[in-house]
Amino acid sequence: MNKLNFTKRGATQPFAAIVVLLLLCVGLLSAWRQWDLWALRVEVTRFESQLVERRMQHEREQRRALAQSPEEKKVDALVSAQSAEDRLRPVLLRAIEQAWSPRVAVMNLKIEGAGKTVQLELMAVDLTEIFAFAGRVNAGEGIRATVMRHGIKSGDPNLATMATVRVELR
Repeated sequence: MNKLNFTKRGATQPFAAIVVLLLLCVGLLSAWRQWDLWALRVEVTRFESQLVERRMQHEREQRRALAQSPEEKKVDALVSAQSAEDRLRPVLLRAIEQAWSPRVAVMNLKIEGAGKTVQLELMAVDLTEIFAFAGRVNAGEGIRATVMRHGIKSGDPNLATMATVRVELR
């Protein structure tokens, strides 16, 4: 029969602990790589579906373009030749924006004549600010600003100056 040994065992080999830690690190690294590959597959699938959708949209646009009349083709060519900036904000509004200063308040802005004329009602502390604004607008090529009328706002204790300025393409 075997004898039972109740004496204290020696400490576990440090080499075994290091091997266990290394195996744990390798396992964690492998799990992380698997998760990373899964995330990349999901992203590739999403990009592929977007590509398919864009191809279908492009094919629809081509079919629509083939079915257009010559007049519609001309209009589409003109619209695509313009940048979004030109379509959304006419030249006059960009010139007014560049000439504006914080000392001039725009009270009303009316676009007339398909964007070729703008009527502004302005308010400033001093009339020279209004004329300086008109001068800055006139500095732009092909644009003319004219002060149509001006006067002091009635009933205003600060004596603010009101003016109507017409900005138009030359």
